[in-house]
Amino acid sequence: MAEFKTWHEQDIIQMDNMLMQNHRLSPQSHKSWEEYIANTFLKALINDYEQERLEKIRIRMEDPVQQQKAAELLKIRQSGKLPHIDFAGTDFTVDWRLRQMRETEQPWKNISFDDFEMDDYGDNYLCFFNTHMHELYIPPENLTEFPEHVVLLEIPNELKLDPFAVAREYGADLSELLREYPITENLTAKVIPLMETGLPAIIENNIRLQQQRNEEIRQKRGR
Repeated sequence: MAEFKTWHEQDIIQMDNMLMQNHRLSPQSHKSWEEYIANTFLKALINDYEQERLEKIRIRMEDPVQQQKAAELLKIRQSGKLPHIDFAGTDFTVDWRLRQMRETEQPWKNISFDDFEMDDYGDNYLCFFNTHMHELYIPPENLTEFPEHVVLLEIPNELKLDPFAVAREYGADLSELLREYPITENLTAKVIPLMETGLPAIIENNIRLQQQRNEEIRQKRGR
């Protein structure tokens, strides 16, 4: 149960789909009774998770304070004010219509949504960001050391960034969309240190290759 609580929402959804699609909930589909009990218990945890998630949404929607706050945020957005998001200490304006993020104090400096990568679940955008230059960083293939002032940013997708703009673009029911993706007043990109990314492995491999090349050069010169 403790491990289940660490799962990402998308992991839970995928596991639930697997259990249902593969008929993993019938005793006949299991190699052992223990496996059947384990999958049945897992399905119970998933059901509890879904009920809790729906209950949180219901409470949020019925809370008068939350309703008033949501109405105020919607009114502000309908007036034309675009959302803002914190990029590791730098404020950016979200313009989903133009598919870009603009540094609020220097709007000529912008980042295109096309330059972002998606995470494995399709829930968030990812990018390396230079906190000193306030721009994207593209790691070179021959990287052999950690770049200075660079972090990995995890950015919510457009449904969480600006549900109002998404609903207007695709003709979706705004009130229905806002139930699932309410307007967020303070958006912040998650900062991930480089040590927790794939860069350490890339750097280690590049250093090893560089050492091999240097050794080959020394051997050729010694002949």
